[in-house]
Amino acid sequence: MDTIPYGLLTLQKQPVPLKDISVSVHVKGILADVTATLLYKNELQDPLEAVFVFPMDDEAAVYNFEALIDGKTITAEIKEKDIARQVYDDAISSGQQAFLLEEDVMSDVFSCTVGNLPPEKEAAVSISYVIQLSLEADQALRFVLPAVLNPRYTPADCPSKSVIGNIPRDNADDLTYMLHLSLKVEGAQEIQSIKSNCELTDIVYNANMKTSAQISLKEGHKFDRDVEILIYYRDPCLPYALVEKGKPEAAEGTIMSEPMVMLNMYPEMGSGEENTHQDFIFVVDRSGSMQSNVSRASQQSRIATAKDTLVLLLKSLRVGCLFNIYGFGNSFTSFFKSSVEYNQESMDSALEKLKNFEADLGGTEILKPLKDIFSKSVKTGYHRQVFLLTDGEVNNTANVIEEVKNHATTHRFFTLGIGEGASTSLIKGMAKASHGKYEFITGKDRMQKKVLKCLKLAYQPSATNISLEWKVPSAVEPLVVPRVPEVVFHQQRTVIYAQLKELENSDTEETQAVLKYSCGEKKYQCVLDFTLTAEDSDSQSIHYMAAKAIIKDGEGTSEGVVPKDDIDRITKISIESNVISPYTAYTAVHKDSKEPVRGPMVQQIIPLYNSTLFCGSPGENLREYNLDCSTRQYLREYNLDLKKVEETKQIPVRGKSSSKKKKGGCFPIKLPKLGSFRVSKKAESKKVKEDHQDDTKELEDEGLTETKILKEEAIIESKIQKEECQIEPKADKEKSQKGSKKGKEKSQTDSKKVKEKCLIAEPTNKEDQVMTLIGLQKADGSWIVDEVLAEIFNSTTQEILTSLPCEEAEPAVWSTLLSLIWLHTYGAKIKSDWELLASKAVSWLNTNAAGVDFGELIIVGNNFLKTEVKQSTLGL
Repeated sequence: MDTIPYGLLTLQKQPVPLKDISVSVHVKGILADVTATLLYKNELQDPLEAVFVFPMDDEAAVYNFEALIDGKTITAEIKEKDIARQVYDDAISSGQQAFLLEEDVMSDVFSCTVGNLPPEKEAAVSISYVIQLSLEADQALRFVLPAVLNPRYTPADCPSKSVIGNIPRDNADDLTYMLHLSLKVEGAQEIQSIKSNCELTDIVYNANMKTSAQISLKEGHKFDRDVEILIYYRDPCLPYALVEKGKPEAAEGTIMSEPMVMLNMYPEMGSGEENTHQDFIFVVDRSGSMQSNVSRASQQSRIATAKDTLVLLLKSLRVGCLFNIYGFGNSFTSFFKSSVEYNQESMDSALEKLKNFEADLGGTEILKPLKDIFSKSVKTGYHRQVFLLTDGEVNNTANVIEEVKNHATTHRFFTLGIGEGASTSLIKGMAKASHGKYEFITGKDRMQKKVLKCLKLAYQPSATNISLEWKVPSAVEPLVVPRVPEVVFHQQRTVIYAQLKELENSDTEETQAVLKYSCGEKKYQCVLDFTLTAEDSDSQSIHYMAAKAIIKDGEGTSEGVVPKDDIDRITKISIESNVISPYTAYTAVHKDSKEPVRGPMVQQIIPLYNSTLFCGSPGENLREYNLDCSTRQYLREYNLDLKKVEETKQIPVRGKSSSKKKKGGCFPIKLPKLGSFRVSKKAESKKVKEDHQDDTKELEDEGLTETKILKEEAIIESKIQKEECQIEPKADKEKSQKGSKKGKEKSQTDSKKVKEKCLIAEPTNKEDQVMTLIGLQKADGSWIVDEVLAEIFNSTTQEILTSLPCEEAEPAVWSTLLSLIWLHTYGAKIKSDWELLASKAVSWLNTNAAGVDFGELIIVGNNFLKTEVKQSTLGL
């Protein structure tokens, strides 16, 4: 039996030419200016064309591309995409070294091509871009250098034109290129700390006030994960304005010629105002990739985290609203035929259905459930809020965003990208098209915290009549680009760019920007005072971000819907600003080489880190991918049945099996790496290895089809996972002393039944106990006395009932108050998880405990639980 070659090889089994990646990041305020330098070396005997495909944030403004060859820097020119490609092709044909940088059909993917690199020669290319840093739930500014570019599912009716499908994949140990990253942070505020998911050097402050700092990645970092850096300022939500000079050499009347201001505002609305007439639709990705862990640091799968989050969401809804839950993959399911009223019965029904929620629906067909949701009318007087939880791996992003945009007047989306590699184009695009919000869950992020943050925003009344007024010198003409915001949220950052025409001819006196908006019948305004004095700097970061905003605003979604006039306008802005767009590309030609490069040119596609290496493990990924040229090459080289694989969308694993239970195995196709063969960590266990050690012939001899085997594996894996998740509760010594053995067994049985009904696992720490307590809450916001509640309080039901200090209070009032006291004491670290459901409990108490002295109850409750919580803390 032939063995599959191992190592970092290309289609032609040749060494990879990318040797090093060096990144410099300069953060100023909320903007990061990034320059990434890629070093290539041709170690072949023939001229080389190297292609490196890499992810980038959907909103990044790429403004410069240059190459360094033989000590000479060649700055690329930005041209219309077809012209740029022709320039590149002509240069290659004439034997000249040439370079090409272009945006993929998905705007969060780029490809960099180095052509005609002579044997044994090196070339470095540098890419510069600006990105706006996101503000996290814990008030950190988040910078991400994306490394993970997951293969994206392509529906059968949407042929892929993306470059992603041709990328070979590698294990982290096989990546020969290293990443070096340095970060400089500057601003007017004190920097409190800088954290990362990767190892950093010690932070070095450049001033006593700690307003400037430098830090780097530790040496030896392989580019096998997204690099996430969190910057904590003393006051991250401080409004400010920054004025930037125009570019002196820019043509008059262009976007780069005039000064530009960036307004950083945080609108306020009336606190406590909630619109409970909402129709909540929770749409959860149940494709195979959701079985993967959220991150390397997390031991929980994406689907398990999503299920926990759905429990929190269900508990945080208000009586009287409507809801439904969808799961989607190749097909989709919904808990109810249409949205149902939220009450105890519907909540219990949803929790019961949620028990069977697994990542078992194959591919990622987002459009199907969306169209079903859009086809159902919204109840009069209600607003529909759609929450999408997905790892964002689709190839028809444009079609999805277009569909969302068409229904934006009746459906607002809150999108959450789960795990590394989630498409920023999809997650951000859907939220922005519907005037919603987006979040990304990576690293050690708590999904619950970010989802519930979105739920709070969904309850807020929508702001209307948004306008921006200026108080500026008479000669100055502010021009907002591309437009005044169409949506603002309470205490959420709003960034506005505006050209300041004729500023040079005016006094730089104090000026004012006033953002006005209405919320219901109330009117609000956010005032920002600033000076028109421009910073003494050559930076054009604000201009580049403004140009990118105009480009994104003018882009179409589905192919063919962008009018030619809009394409021409975007192309004009792109060329004027030097910011790349879907219709432009950078090209550079080394015209000074003494003689043309001769010989046949070999193309190499640089492998990326394979974030999801697959084996036939069930529940891992039963997704169907179109066969790309890389996969076809793989099959031909190792004599695998191309026709059969095209029919089944599964790649057989070659090898001998020692398993009598089943012979052989298969890989659901997920862009296998050419020239090497690896399986996931899950497959490294002896049991799973034995399940995938035979060839297709032996499989057929046994009369077992690959589908049957995968189905059998799914059942086995499901049982294994359930066994692994079961944790025996610790014996409670105090409790055993108080009751008989028989009574204790009955108590544990009752407790287990309650937990199973509420979809909660055995708690192993305080955080788990918080989740258990949340699972016990009723739809109306109350808690009742039962065995599980007693376990959490380290007590018994009898002791809870007998400790009730006054006859006026019902047992449910007492248990609800105790639950709130306990949460504020032991759940303080994850308060964001239960804040909404706690406010629901407070509302229930105020309604159902009229005439009760809460002050007296709280004193007794603190004594009972041995806590110290004030009445004001509870909000009673």
